[in-house]
Amino acid sequence: MKTKPTQLIPAVLALLAIGFCYFSQGCISGGQACFRTWLDRTYLYTVSPLYFFSLYFLPIAVIAIFVPRRVFNSWLKFAAWAIPLAIIFMATQQVYPAQILSSDRDDAARLTGEIFSVASFILIIWKSIVYHRIHNRQN
Repeated sequence: MKTKPTQLIPAVLALLAIGFCYFSQGCISGGQACFRTWLDRTYLYTVSPLYFFSLYFLPIAVIAIFVPRRVFNSWLKFAAWAIPLAIIFMATQQVYPAQILSSDRDDAARLTGEIFSVASFILIIWKSIVYHRIHNRQN
């Protein structure tokens, strides 16, 4: 099973997002370096939800490296519409919870990350089984 370099791209993007979030958090908590910059103003709006979504996305991205190309392409078609829907859902949530039991963007990012990961994992397993059945019949 030969993996193509394009199958590494989701994992690299997830690792870059997590690294950027750690850099941002260190810069903001470090004092004056990022005070009143765009990073300080957008941390709660974009960077923090990106971190939580990337944490749930990373295991699926690593799994996608080792699956056959047909399975990866099927997952990529799913991700092409699921990730924009997740981003739209996260963007419509409030930054701070308004009531005791309401959610915020961080909760929405965790929820969409969990749903995306579970759906991706199920899709990858299902497509792998189908791929191996077809591949075994041909041999």
